[in-house]
Amino acid sequence: MMSLSIVEYYAEQERYKCGYCKKPDTCYSHGLWAHTMTVSDYQDLIDRGWRRSGKYCYKPTLDATCCPSYTIRCKALEFKASKSQKKILKRVNKFLMDEKHDLGNEGERKMSTSQSSERIECLEGHDQFMEAKRDPKVININNIKMVSEELIKMNQSEDAAKGDATLNICDTLPGTSNVLPVKKDSGPDPNKVPCKKAKLLRRERRLEKLKEKGVDVSTIINPDKNKEKQIEDLINELPENVKHKLEIKLVRTTPPSPEWLATAKETHEVYVKYQMRIHGDTAEKCSEPKFKDFLVQSPLLEEHTEVGPPSGYGSFHQQYWLDGKIIAVGVIDILPKCVSSVYFFYDPEYMNLSLGTYGALREIAFTRHLHSLCPELKYYYLGFYIHSCRKMRYKGNFHPSDLLCPETYKWFPIQDCLIKLDQSPYSRLDPDIDSVDENYPKHGDVNHVPILFKGSVLPYKLYKKKESKSRLNTEELMDYLQLVGSSTAKKLVLVR
Repeated sequence: MMSLSIVEYYAEQERYKCGYCKKPDTCYSHGLWAHTMTVSDYQDLIDRGWRRSGKYCYKPTLDATCCPSYTIRCKALEFKASKSQKKILKRVNKFLMDEKHDLGNEGERKMSTSQSSERIECLEGHDQFMEAKRDPKVININNIKMVSEELIKMNQSEDAAKGDATLNICDTLPGTSNVLPVKKDSGPDPNKVPCKKAKLLRRERRLEKLKEKGVDVSTIINPDKNKEKQIEDLINELPENVKHKLEIKLVRTTPPSPEWLATAKETHEVYVKYQMRIHGDTAEKCSEPKFKDFLVQSPLLEEHTEVGPPSGYGSFHQQYWLDGKIIAVGVIDILPKCVSSVYFFYDPEYMNLSLGTYGALREIAFTRHLHSLCPELKYYYLGFYIHSCRKMRYKGNFHPSDLLCPETYKWFPIQDCLIKLDQSPYSRLDPDIDSVDENYPKHGDVNHVPILFKGSVLPYKLYKKKESKSRLNTEELMDYLQLVGSSTAKKLVLVR
């Protein structure tokens, strides 16, 4: 039987407390309860601003809600780690090598807590919806120049040396008559030229020696100078023998794989620790059923293709195993064009490793790996970017990234959008005033929406004739088409 996406649509705009600014009754969204959904259909939905929490899919009403949420994606193939992100990767590697370094720094602890907690999305509306909603219908469905040897030796010795030491060899600025007083321990002397790094001085001395030997140094290229390290290089900067062993295992959660079932209890225990310590949740709110509704249950159908990822497409947990125990879990969806981050949680004992950011970096590296197997899969979706909430702006630090225009559903570099968002929380991000939503429905499209009626799938045109008393009207259905897109609406089977 052909796989189908079967959904229920909730036309009313909900009003609920904002998870970001905490104002009451200021959030608005539309919802879908997805009984089943193909990965291609969900890809289409998230490319129109939708996002899932368990089996519930929601689309914030950006021009009405207090903190507009813009879908953000990182171009994983072009990703360049920032200085702070490189530091986090190095910190984790130092920990794995068991090198002595400060893991008890209060500033790092606060940063780690902020980074991880910022990954949680606005779920208060979903929680209220789930509590008030009737039990969903039960539907039975079957269902990624060569260089001199001396210079090479020089680079190797430099890499082994401690590179950040500076020499106290500075010349006074020429022509300076007034010497500014410098307080002790107040930083570099402003009256002196910046010191050269010891590494740079050693290189200059080596080049001078090569010149004395008659070597044309202009033809010598430093092999590492123009080679920027990729994220994979930074992650794998480890010796063969390390003190701690870190493994990342991918396990399918829907349908539940044997690997997931064998680790479900341990995963839930880490989740409880995380929610109670980081977010202050009660034990009741972290119960196993609620955990499964939130982060295990998924409408996405398992799918395998000849050119797809070895694991197939669908919903997974990436488990971070340290010395034989789970310390963190990344909840992800593997879709035709992307890896979509759903949530990330970890054991608070390892808070100072900044695992929230580390997990995002590992998921970007995973996306790049899947691209080598499936060329179409090349983006990493971080969920929503909320510019009006300063804590949520960290997602814009994964470069390069794009934001989705809420009116034309086209992608634009985030740096081109920030000026607009600084001026207004809600903004049309597409600068072309003539650009339109190419998937906007026409009036006749409504007749082709599939409706599940008495065990059969009928186009809306026929459904109206058979069920004249239905509360589903054409105006409501047109709103639905605009939200999900005309082409997608013709594939989603609507339950009434």
